[in-house]
Amino acid sequence: MNKYQKLLHETYVLSGEGKLEEFKTYLSDNVSWTEAAGFPYAGIYIGPDEVVKNVHERLGTEWEGYAAKDNIYTFNKNIVIVYGNYSGTYRLTGKSFIADFCHLYEFDENDKVKKFIQIVDSATVNKALISN
Repeated sequence: MNKYQKLLHETYVLSGEGKLEEFKTYLSDNVSWTEAAGFPYAGIYIGPDEVVKNVHERLGTEWEGYAAKDNIYTFNKNIVIVYGNYSGTYRLTGKSFIADFCHLYEFDENDKVKKFIQIVDSATVNKALISN
């Protein structure tokens, strides 16, 4: 297993378990985290605290059983692309979804995530947000 794959897999596990303080230790102090346009948490967040506050805390409180399953990794030096699937049930509507994603990560010289870009089927996610 590539060192970056090991590190990233640990971040998926930690965020899935709600261990957000531990998750933050994998991010550089000035990480740039981009959630895709059209995604419920769209935006660019700078720094671990902003990432957790605007993305991961919301995932943990607004969704039941939210998960990001990392399935396939591809590597180019310190850049990693992960293909996987999101799933969960939106608490306010009770609707579930499964959506494909690609995550692009760039690591700094200390093996911390310095850049994240999300690509996702946001239409599938957004359908879960709408009440009938």
